[in-house]
Amino acid sequence: VAASLAAFAEDDIKASAERGKAVYMQTCMACHQPTGLGIPGVFPPFDGSEYIQGDERRLVALVIKGYQGPITVKGVQFNNILIAVDTQFSMLKEDAKLADVLNYVRTAWSNKAEKPITADFIKKVRDEFKDRTTAWNAEDLAKAFPAK
Repeated sequence: VAASLAAFAEDDIKASAERGKAVYMQTCMACHQPTGLGIPGVFPPFDGSEYIQGDERRLVALVIKGYQGPITVKGVQFNNILIAVDTQFSMLKEDAKLADVLNYVRTAWSNKAEKPITADFIKKVRDEFKDRTTAWNAEDLAKAFPAK
């Protein structure tokens, strides 16, 4: 039974990621590139990023509220802005579509997520941070999502 459940979860994340790839190419690709390597010095990479591969709750909170200011990704500092993704791309207001994109970036390139992010999980994180009116910064992220 455990093997069947593991296979189902793997298929579930694969199917979600496949749907998410097309949405990624319409939304995130210009800045973060088809390779997931970003644009050096401007937009951080997704491939191998601790933000993509790390705490799923932090990832969802980050993309739904945006980010502004310096951030270090894979040991390299970037200083730019991420506008809340559903403000930039109305299709990402749909929790299922956002889940698909996040599952794509979490399984593409060298990233190896096994457990899918679901639309229900995104809704819970949206509800949790619904009163937040500003984009995240490094200090706020560290307080809200302390290192484990």
